[in-house]
Amino acid sequence: MARILLVDDERDLLMIYSKLLMMEGHDVIGNASNGKEAIEKFSELPIKPDIIIMDYRMPVLDGLVAMKEILKKTPQAKVLFVSAEKRVEKEALESGAIGFFTKPTSIRNLLAEIDRIQQLQTEKLKAVTREERAIEN
Repeated sequence: MARILLVDDERDLLMIYSKLLMMEGHDVIGNASNGKEAIEKFSELPIKPDIIIMDYRMPVLDGLVAMKEILKKTPQAKVLFVSAEKRVEKEALESGAIGFFTKPTSIRNLLAEIDRIQQLQTEKLKAVTREERAIEN
């Protein structure tokens, strides 16, 4: 299952997402309530999350700026936006988000997207392993 960092300024939503994701077997390795905190938390984590679930509109620093900063340091980071701000979808995706959901979204949709992202990662790892074996032979 996925290691997930949750970023949203709505504390109740963080708690709900955390509980539901953990019930489904995912490991919520941290949460942050604004973009600045997200960057700090991401940098401090010794084992990086498989997926960052990020809101856009937050105090201190918005999710788009935070995502760009995280991707600058760790280009392979996977950021999934879940935001009420539909107008930022295009910019988020063009800036490196792996997906975008408009709030409110069902936990079923969120779980399906997490599974899709993990499946893509698994397929990439298998392809790299095959290439490495081909080079060795």
